[in-house]
Amino acid sequence: MSKLASLFLLGLIVSVTVPASAEDKSQKESDSNIVVSDDGVSISENELRYVIQNWTPELRKSAATDGGDRIELLNQVLAIKKIAAQADDLTPEADGDVYWDLEMRLRQAKQVYMVKHFMATLEVPDMTELSKERYETEKRKYAHVLEQRSSSHILIRCDPRNCNGEKEEKRAQEALAKLKAGEKFEELAKEYSEDPGSKSKGGKFDAWLNRETTNVDGAYLKSVFLLDEPGDYTDVVRSQFGFHIIRLDEIKPAYDRPYDEVKDRIIAALENEYKQLTVKAYDDNFRFTDEVYIDNETVDKLLEPYLSEKE
Repeated sequence: MSKLASLFLLGLIVSVTVPASAEDKSQKESDSNIVVSDDGVSISENELRYVIQNWTPELRKSAATDGGDRIELLNQVLAIKKIAAQADDLTPEADGDVYWDLEMRLRQAKQVYMVKHFMATLEVPDMTELSKERYETEKRKYAHVLEQRSSSHILIRCDPRNCNGEKEEKRAQEALAKLKAGEKFEELAKEYSEDPGSKSKGGKFDAWLNRETTNVDGAYLKSVFLLDEPGDYTDVVRSQFGFHIIRLDEIKPAYDRPYDEVKDRIIAALENEYKQLTVKAYDDNFRFTDEVYIDNETVDKLLEPYLSEKE
């Protein structure tokens, strides 16, 4: 396959629309000029204009400047339409499930397309005033920033899979005793800690934590939030990594962001809610009406073979 053909397949085929199910689309465009025609299949001016618009810039440039490339591209365009037209010859009587498989795929594609088209043309109202109300009624959801805490620790590693912890806990208790005796936390971290990420930094844990932090060991997180004031430290705490002595370094109090900082987020959420509700209403318009007719006898007959089917 030539480079041009490869580019064509990547840049065009993905944008080919669903073929007409009953008649050649060019017949529906009798008011348009026929630009390419062969073997009973044709491409109209409007049709080709849309195809070219969806080519990549490289393909458009090739077709505009090279006659050979232009012929190859037009050949590909028409070939796609010829192949797609073969689907028009399928019938439920002659082709059975093959026909219905294609029919259901076409229906689904058309349904998805129409919903997308509906969404693309939907006019969303200005949500500014409603966003102000939402800010007041759901401030915790949109504006609340949880209290954050920074910490340091001394870690004596102990993998529970191959460590009973007796020796390691004893070493942690030794470091704790020195801390209580007045030695500096940072110096003890450099001497005792086995956490390579914080040891050289005096035990500093480089992350602000809140009560909902998920990527930190639960025992460590709980211990940080049990401390009252910066400078307070725990007794020896066991986690999945070993034995810690944890110090609270700093607290950033909880607060609510001002409206202007979260306005765009609230409006985006309201617009999304509006779209979801509107699409549901759009879908509901096509549900059963009061005049619906159902041949329950036939439906029962079709479903009967599945009565004993296991879920």
